Amino acid sequence: MVKYFNIIQALCRSALINPNEAISHQINRLKDSLEKDGYAQEAKSLEGLLSSSQASLEMSPSKIQKSFVIASGEVLTAKTPVPVDKETSTPLAEIFFPNDLPNDMPIFNENIQLAIQSIVNEWMKFDRLLEINATPASSCLIYGIPGTGKTHLAKWIAKQIGLPVVLARLEGLMSSFLGTTSRNIGNLFAFANKYKCVLLLDEFDAIAKLRNDPQEVGEVKRVVNTLLQSLDSRHEKGFTIGVTNHESLLDPAIWRRFDIQIEIPRPSSEVMAHLLKKFLIPLEFNESEIKFLAWCLEGSSGADAEMLSKWLKRAFVLEKESNIITVMKQFALLNSGRINASKRNVMLHSDEDFIATLLNDKTCSFKQKDIASIFGMTPSSLSKQMSKFKDSEKN
Repeated sequence: MVKYFNIIQALCRSALINPNEAISHQINRLKDSLEKDGYAQEAKSLEGLLSSSQASLEMSPSKIQKSFVIASGEVLTAKTPVPVDKETSTPLAEIFFPNDLPNDMPIFNENIQLAIQSIVNEWMKFDRLLEINATPASSCLIYGIPGTGKTHLAKWIAKQIGLPVVLARLEGLMSSFLGTTSRNIGNLFAFANKYKCVLLLDEFDAIAKLRNDPQEVGEVKRVVNTLLQSLDSRHEKGFTIGVTNHESLLDPAIWRRFDIQIEIPRPSSEVMAHLLKKFLIPLEFNESEIKFLAWCLEGSSGADAEMLSKWLKRAFVLEKESNIITVMKQFALLNSGRINASKRNVMLHSDEDFIATLLNDKTCSFKQKDIASIFGMTPSSLSKQMSKFKDSEKN
């Protein structure tokens, strides 16, 4: 069962979107069984899901309506006209309704998952916060390298809150016409403030550059000031999420406008293994093969894991007898930007060097029998080959 735990976890998470006592009871039983059988990490993961859903069970629809983000503003529909750039008639945003948003949280390490869940819990417990004269965080900045699931995460948060997403890529708001960019920003925020929605600002660094950059012109400074004022106007009118790959370009004043800032790191080897299992479905690889693939992708992103999974699927469909080593070498050769340079050099050198590197890896602690299986050899053949290689090195 643990082999398919990522699927079980996704099913539990989906079930808990609309929780009831029966669902929670069965997931609790599963958690207890895992814990009893020694699968502490898996049990803890389910415990976190149950904890975050408890708020939903305790809330009634009337309580949700008291939230300022729900109570204020008009309802967005498929027929609601989206604001456009007056010079080009290009839409300033896209609308995603809850049914269009992802059900599953992107796979992160446990600390990040718990931190993200705490954001959602604030909105689920709005009334309790109101009793102590507090309100949920109204803005969140998500940053990190490309391909780590930042935009997916932002949409998932909106799904949990239960509101449609107004998605604007700030690059698309910029115009060569004097004053148009500032007007576009103002119109976008006026639209978002009018409706019940989550405002998602993607490619956030496109405009929010450091204002003390000597190469900036006055127009860009005015644009940044407009953005600051617009962010202030969103306070207590809805939830705003900014997403950027280049947080170092953001003006310090922009940072201060966000109640929460979350850095999404590169996937750890453990997270990478979970991502590969998810993306490789319906193909099945054993644990040593998954660990090997995760080793190859050390330092890469979740998007790279998805690309590799597609590569493997094509290879194993087109050539039934595909060898995982051959496929990985092809991937490393034709996707040089997705594989760490040192790993790529090892993979594309001799098999002897490749095997020796895997055997000497302290982090993954590969067993000789597992490496032999990956390379399509028997353990005795591998041992003999490595002995010959060591003898040749001595001579």
